[in-house]
Amino acid sequence: MDSNCFGRRRKAPRTHSSATAMTPGGDKRPFLTFFRLLLTTLLLVLGASPAFATDPSHVNFTLEGCRNDGSITFPPGGPFVCPDAAYTTGNLGKGWNELDLVPHRVTAAAGNAAPSNQTYTIAVVADNLSGTALGYDVISVPVLNTALSSASCTAPTVGPQTQMSPGLGGLTASIYRLLTINQAQNTTCVYDYHERLALGSHLFPGSSLHSNLALSTGASTVDCSGLGCRDVSIPVKEILPQKLDKNMSAAQGGDQAWSLKKEANPAEVSFGDVCVKDAPLEKPVTITVTWTKVSIIPGTISVTANITATNPASRTITVAVSDTIYQGTTPSVPLDTANLGSFDVPANSSHVFTHTVTLPSSDGNIGDFLNDVATATYTDKDTGITVPGNTSATAKAQITAGTINNSTVSITDTESITGTGLTFSVATPSVGSFTGGYIAGTHTVGPVGWSSGAQTDSGSVSFNKTIYLASLQVTSGVLSDSATLTGDNNVTLASAGPLNVNISSSASVALTIDKVIDNSNPTFLFAGDKLDILFHVSRANDSTYGEDVTISFTGGGATELTSTLTGLVPDNYTVVEQSATFTPAGSNTGQVIGLSDPSGTTKTQDLTLPNCSGTVKYNDQLLAGPASAQVQKITDPLLQSGDPDFTWTFTLQGPGLPPAGIQATANAGAGYVDIGGALQEGTFTMTETLKSGWQLDSATPNDGATTTICSFAVNYPADAGKLFQCSFHNTKLGKATVVKTQSGAALTGTESFDFQLRQGASTTQAGTTLETATANAANNGTFTFSTLLVPGTHYQLCEVVLPGWQTSLSSAFTVFNPGGDNSVLCTDFTVAAGETKSFAVDNTPPPGGNARTIGFWKNWTASSCKQSNGKQAPVLDQTLALATPPGEQVGTLYLDGSSTDVCYAVLLLNKSDILTGKKMASNPLYGLAAQLLAAELNVTAGAAICPAVSSAITQANALLVKYGFNGTGSYSNLTKADATTANNLASKLDAYNNNLPSACQ
Repeated sequence: MDSNCFGRRRKAPRTHSSATAMTPGGDKRPFLTFFRLLLTTLLLVLGASPAFATDPSHVNFTLEGCRNDGSITFPPGGPFVCPDAAYTTGNLGKGWNELDLVPHRVTAAAGNAAPSNQTYTIAVVADNLSGTALGYDVISVPVLNTALSSASCTAPTVGPQTQMSPGLGGLTASIYRLLTINQAQNTTCVYDYHERLALGSHLFPGSSLHSNLALSTGASTVDCSGLGCRDVSIPVKEILPQKLDKNMSAAQGGDQAWSLKKEANPAEVSFGDVCVKDAPLEKPVTITVTWTKVSIIPGTISVTANITATNPASRTITVAVSDTIYQGTTPSVPLDTANLGSFDVPANSSHVFTHTVTLPSSDGNIGDFLNDVATATYTDKDTGITVPGNTSATAKAQITAGTINNSTVSITDTESITGTGLTFSVATPSVGSFTGGYIAGTHTVGPVGWSSGAQTDSGSVSFNKTIYLASLQVTSGVLSDSATLTGDNNVTLASAGPLNVNISSSASVALTIDKVIDNSNPTFLFAGDKLDILFHVSRANDSTYGEDVTISFTGGGATELTSTLTGLVPDNYTVVEQSATFTPAGSNTGQVIGLSDPSGTTKTQDLTLPNCSGTVKYNDQLLAGPASAQVQKITDPLLQSGDPDFTWTFTLQGPGLPPAGIQATANAGAGYVDIGGALQEGTFTMTETLKSGWQLDSATPNDGATTTICSFAVNYPADAGKLFQCSFHNTKLGKATVVKTQSGAALTGTESFDFQLRQGASTTQAGTTLETATANAANNGTFTFSTLLVPGTHYQLCEVVLPGWQTSLSSAFTVFNPGGDNSVLCTDFTVAAGETKSFAVDNTPPPGGNARTIGFWKNWTASSCKQSNGKQAPVLDQTLALATPPGEQVGTLYLDGSSTDVCYAVLLLNKSDILTGKKMASNPLYGLAAQLLAAELNVTAGAAICPAVSSAITQANALLVKYGFNGTGSYSNLTKADATTANNLASKLDAYNNNLPSACQ
């Protein structure tokens, strides 16, 4: 349903006998629905039409209009109801003209889901005003069609015709009536009404005039919410106006005057829908030419005006004409006004009103002009409702000199036809004869000439013509007829015409969808079951056209059904079988079942003329039922029954399932297991309840973006009976354990050893520390990191090794430290799925262990001069306290374990003046002092030492003593040679502090 009624040119979808129309959701506004129902009931008791009432609940509506291609007329007084077959939801054809009462019909079908009884209000709406142009100006009171309605249906309560401004679709105004309907469950109620095409409606702007079905939203307003504004329309360009034509003649003197007029019956010729059974290919039309001899009084002016009122409507219209004759060529001085009375002009015919008057000679002279204005007003006897507006026609005539020489005249006539596939013939006339060699009864396009011969008195002739349509086709044309009255000396005294009879034909083709299902092997449809099959129809030459058709089968019913679309434009059509929805009689509703047609779901049908109808047929075998889902669990490593992680839980979510989804369990490595029952159409997701210690690697299939969620879409009928399978793969994470000993024995003392679990660490990268742990006597030197490890990923087990200590850590490397601290030794490792990797690490206390850099010593202290914010132990403080008195020698400076000396030591290790704190790294003596102090601390802590390093320590102190180095000052007297020596010794000691082999070479 097109819910946007303001998109005025969008065609609302048709509904069909075998299709289900869409239903407004009656449960979306329960409080508003209750309030409107209460107010509606009160207004009905008081005898009023409610401005609004409750919205209809589970009621399917169809709005139709009568299609007229020129063949429908109504008797005076009505009834204005068309044959049932003429009603359509589409275009209403070319046959409706001004002042026609266009029949409309509303069908309301309350289904099984509707309340047992409900009262609701709807609105029938019509285009009324666009600017000042009128469209429809009357909506009749809708009445119950008892022949088509259920027995319990009653006449609606109908409100007055009301104008709404602005109107639907942005119009200046619409008119509407409110219908309050009481309807029981499982009933169909049909209501007939008509709308009047206003005088002047052929000038309505736009391509179509619309009628709508809508809901009331308050006082004097309706809109498209909920109901969707169903729409039927009439093409404006096909509406013919109520027409007024005239001619005029005037003569003065003793001459004989004549008048000439012509009439057509019918005024318009329509072959109608050429696809209707036994549609005629020929139509009669009669043209009558009348000449009248008018007596002339010498000296007076004899004036004759013939006014032709043409009624194109399908019913009798009363036309009243008044006529005024003026001097000159424009209305100015009125000379004579006549009320020519009224006449009931039958449907599709015309009537001539004649105004004859003799004016005094003072009203003009020969050669002067007279002009004439005729005005017609219209009376609608069928409705009794005033017809707004009028029509008018003008003519002028020059006063001629009448002579007795014109007592004998001749009349000639010529006629021809235009339009593809159109010809005509003329029977032998009762007066005169054909000219130009035409033979009576011959098919021709003209021109056909005729002459009356000499005429001395009034007379007439009727040309009985037949118009022929060559074949089944849509066409339009004009039969044109002109007459001339000629007096003496071949002077034209009067002319009539051209009188044009418009000719048209139309075509509406029909497409039938024939659906056959095989319900025999196996039998799927049982008593109460329902199978709805949806088809979509499109046109080759109109991309905006689309129709949805539903054919419904029930268990125990027919296995072959048809649905026919009528009123279609000739074209090539494509039908696509889109889906099949199966609703079983039991509680498990909403299942879907598939179909299989060997010839395919897409079929085409040529409905170009002369093909007026066609059938596409589907022979379908019901497939094996709805789709279902399964899940399997794969783990690495493979698990056995009894393992606590052997059973896993999965959740399936999607359409038709509870909001939280449904769950199922699957055992690892046990294959696929079912989850849930029948699946509806739509997208489903399956997720896993992840267990601790496991990593979810993948879910298959997935949407490519979220690879750990299984995702699949069920699309019927292609997926009927399909088994969708989800597979989840998980890997068990690993762990790392350290078993720590000292000199090969278990820990028993107060010693503690710090370990780290890192990732990304190397000799050039510090990596990320994932976790730290300490081995001591309290934990027997054994612990397991809590961090779970991803199999195949590289990690590093690292130990903080103090100076003088040795470690058995396999393949150890010194991890990168931006501060130069070389105390952290690491080994690289990976784990397999579910593996707990154990590291046996034995440490040997000093002496004989490794040395540590100046970066280590200046950070491992409790002094406030410490160079980092870490929580390192006071190893510097403790080592200085162990130094042989008077302490560690640095030139002339000796440092012991006092707090002052600890701070001096940190500053020297940082290559800074111990009194000012100024950085002196560019001074070779300060650089040598830093490396010398670190080497002496390493020796004191028990690090292994070789003769080359011992010699370097002795030489370093001797050089520093030479310059009286005491940790402060600039020592600007340092020679270049001694600076080189200082730098070389510093490099040797730095290699020792970094445990490099070159230190001992």
